[in-house]
Amino acid sequence: MCTHDHHHDHNEVVDKYTRDMLSRRNMVQALAAGGAITVAGPALSGCKTNAETGAKQFLLVGDSQLSQMAASSWAEAKQKTPTSTDPRYLGRLKGIGSRIARGANKADETWDYAVFDTDTKNAFVLPGNRVGFYKGMMDFAETDDQIAAIMGHEVGHVTGKHAAERVSQQLGGQLAVAGGTILAGSQLSKKCRTTARTQSEYNNCMNKANRNTQLIGAALGMGFTVGVILPFSRKHESQSDLLGAKYMHKAGYDAYQSVKLWEKMAEKSTSRQPEFMSTHPDPSRRARDLHNYIKYQEKLGSQGWQSIAMPKNS
Repeated sequence: MCTHDHHHDHNEVVDKYTRDMLSRRNMVQALAAGGAITVAGPALSGCKTNAETGAKQFLLVGDSQLSQMAASSWAEAKQKTPTSTDPRYLGRLKGIGSRIARGANKADETWDYAVFDTDTKNAFVLPGNRVGFYKGMMDFAETDDQIAAIMGHEVGHVTGKHAAERVSQQLGGQLAVAGGTILAGSQLSKKCRTTARTQSEYNNCMNKANRNTQLIGAALGMGFTVGVILPFSRKHESQSDLLGAKYMHKAGYDAYQSVKLWEKMAEKSTSRQPEFMSTHPDPSRRARDLHNYIKYQEKLGSQGWQSIAMPKNS
């Protein structure tokens, strides 16, 4: 695994299709478990520094492979949930998306936008530059600048290569958990073979060993989720927030509207699980981090808005 230098838990009631979509946004579990991913060649394997985030990444899969796999999820989502062609929504979203893509130096790439006709307050991005917004989120955002904040965040996931990193982490983690479980099971079985004096003792010992092996596997899996997957998920969200503000600024939007958006989110998030158990940082923290980042970029003057790096004491 790489060492690192430096996506909405909004607590709304989410309908079934939204839950499906959110699971696709984090589709690494299904993809990895399904065995559909093949590890990319040496050119992609190992640690690389992402030019946008400045962070090292452990990448085992390529963007093109993930894009192909996400295509069916995107098509299925649009079949299950009605989409809007109302220009007040779709036209507006495409216009904002085009400006953000230019701000991210991604205007020459193909982007696919969809507005899902439900009141859910959410948005997501899938590999292959597929961006989905729900009408509820567009209605929740008070201005085009706030929609641009969300759009910039989603584009930040693309430029940050977060989907590929998440899949790679999941693959590596599953191998580590499986290896640790097998090793533990082997040691427990060995103890049964050396200590059991009768067949009955051996059978009882092996039954207990199998149960303990399952418990060890579950504990290792939980430890990997809480200790690796969730922290990196929160880190991805924070990176995307800052990248989104950067793209907003470069596209001519008011980056401070991203702060107002997350302050508003914080007001609506009256009950949340502890942050360490969440895939997303606390909304109040996101607003504060964005405010500090924007202020710092303004202090840099003409040298600002080049990266998302912040002073260590910020």
